[in-house]
Amino acid sequence: MYPNKKLRTGFCMKVEGVLLNRPDLHNIAAELGINPGDVLTKNQILTIYNTSEACQEIVKDNALATFVAMALNISPQNITDIKEVVEEPVKIEFDLSDFEDDEDDE
Repeated sequence: MYPNKKLRTGFCMKVEGVLLNRPDLHNIAAELGINPGDVLTKNQILTIYNTSEACQEIVKDNALATFVAMALNISPQNITDIKEVVEEPVKIEFDLSDFEDDEDDE
């Protein structure tokens, strides 16, 4: 995570009846007008960060489940447990000495 970067907000939901794969995530992103990196999946839980104006409009119209269902070609009833989420920052720690060159310059 970059310093001073605003945390993304969005929604997570359980998706049943389909095994989500990378092309599915790209279809959802295209349908919502967001970047593919704003659509994540883990253990049948789909997370969508509403980072575009088009996506924010869809959310305001309470149509997010419908748009996701259209992108996946499933029934909106297969999408349950929709919850708001805020991106969790990840702190990456490493030792700079791991990147030093061990060989002496001659």
